[in-house]
This record gives sequence, C-alpha cells and structure tokens, in this order.
Amino acid sequence: MEKGKTVQVFDNNYFGCSSKVAAGIINPVTGRRIVKGWLIDELIPVAKTFYERLEKLLEQKFYHPKNVLRVLFSIKEENLWLEKTGDALVEKYVLESNDYGLFKNKITEGEALGEVQYSAQIDMPLLLEKSKEYFSNKKLMNVELFDYKQVKFENEKVFYKNVAAEKIIFCEGHQGRSNPWFGNLPFEVAKGEVLFVKIPNANFDKILKHKLFIVPLQNDIYWIGSTYEWDKLDELPTEKEKQSLIKKLDKILTVPYEIVDHLAAIRPSSTDRRPLLGLHPEHACLGIVNGMGTKGASLAPYFVNQFVAFLLEEKSINQDASIERFAK
Repeated sequence: MEKGKTVQVFDNNYFGCSSKVAAGIINPVTGRRIVKGWLIDELIPVAKTFYERLEKLLEQKFYHPKNVLRVLFSIKEENLWLEKTGDALVEKYVLESNDYGLFKNKITEGEALGEVQYSAQIDMPLLLEKSKEYFSNKKLMNVELFDYKQVKFENEKVFYKNVAAEKIIFCEGHQGRSNPWFGNLPFEVAKGEVLFVKIPNANFDKILKHKLFIVPLQNDIYWIGSTYEWDKLDELPTEKEKQSLIKKLDKILTVPYEIVDHLAAIRPSSTDRRPLLGLHPEHACLGIVNGMGTKGASLAPYFVNQFVAFLLEEKSINQDASIERFAK
C-alpha cells in the first residue's frame, strides 16, 4: 500500500495461528554457545523502524524494547559468557551482569547472570488485532476461508472469485503445507505449548531466560514457554505439556502465580530454518512468504521488505531465503 498498490486481505481467522500464541521475542544471541542470530545486525534496525512506524499508523503501542536476563547455571557457562563479552562478533549484544533487579527474591538464582541488549518483545496478538481493524475499516479485509479451487489464471493475471490481481501472496503459516502450489516445499513444523500466568505485583521489567522464558506482557500477565513437539501436530493444548510447564515454572518462581490460559500452536519453519520466499516456477502471479519459524518477529519485517522490493523493483531475494534454493 505504501508503494501505491491496492490490496485485498483474505484471513480465515484461524484459531491455531502461531502468531496469536507467540511471545514475539527479538533476541540477538541464542543457544548454549551464545551465538549471534543469522543476519541479526541487519534485522534489528529494520524491525525497530518497521514496528515504530506501524505503531504510529495503527495508533497503538506493541513494540517493547526489553533486555533479556539470562540465568547461567555453571562456572563453565559463566566463563563462556564472560568470554563472549570480549568477542568482536557478539560483544555489542552481551553484557556482564550481577543484578537480578526486580527478579531478586522472586526466582531461584543460578551460578551467575548474563544480559542481552537490543532485544525486544512484540505484542503479536495486539498487532494482529489492530491490523485487522485497520484493513476492515478500509474495506480491504475478507474474513473467510480461502478456496484454492476458485483461483483462475488468465493473461498473466490471477482471479479469485470477483477479484482480479497481479499477484496472490500466500502467507499461511503451517497451513501452507496444504497449498496446492507451494505445499511441496520442505516445511518442517513443530507444535509449541505456552502458559499465560498472572504474577501479582512482580513488576518484572525484563525478559527472563531461565529453564523457560518468562516474558512480561500487560497487567501482571506473563508469557511462559515454550515446548516442542514434532510428531503429534495439532493445535490442541495437552495436559501433559501443561504439567511439564508448571513443573518447570514451580522450580523458577518463588512467588505465587495464577494460570490464566494455556494455548498451543504449530510453528511454520523449513528444513534449513530459513524463510520461504518467492514466486511459483510455473505461475509467476502466485507468491509465498512463509517459514519464519520461532524468529518471525525479527525476520518478517526485513524479508517482507525485501520481497516487496523483489516484486516491484526487480531486486533479488537473499538466496538463503529464496525458494529457488530448492529447485537445484
């Protein structure tokens, strides 16, 4: 729209949409080896600019810069963290820290602490809700199940029911596996379950990475997660994983909490953990933007921007994200 194009959005209001369940964390360094995320130096400034611009457009705050406080559980982990604070690749993001701050006396402490800066949390459910309102107010939102059989091709255009378009872009999450044009791409999906809990007057102001993530939301509500399941892939929360999350949370928190909700969703990713962007090899009027996985909050602004430039300005897509990498 900013580039002068008209759009129509079709959204089936899918209850198992992973973005509705996600914590929306942007975390520059990850893993036990404390490595910098793929392209993170480029991703973070683009994400910050994008979300702040979107906040002004939608008149709603949902981008929350928050450091990640990481609990270290051994001398070995502490030594590695201290080593990383002097590593040119990641030193910009990692800080030495001994201050539990508002977590003090409310959680079990580890051997040491590390802190990650330039991280953030995006309120994804709120972003989706306000985006839907925005498109609805402009009469651009169609809340309905998309019927693949109604897609017709004619003279380099694509038609869906009574809509004629230059392109249809499929952004379907794990449901993309059922897409008749893109379902053959190597999706690799994982089910995740999370808790939403109320911790009265805890006032945690940072994201905590303990045995679980504890992510501050609004009104004393915290996102607790997450689990991974690769076999039983449905969007239904299970008692088994709920109890697993509770057991871990009980070992972390030393203050009372109340479970507010328990949700599950399926994360869309690919076998090489890179996005899936591009046009169909036979039907160039069909495109896909998918496969953002657990890092969607940081990946999406950068790669959607790149995809728009590819569509409208004939610029290239990063070869590690282009679906053409699977055509070889």
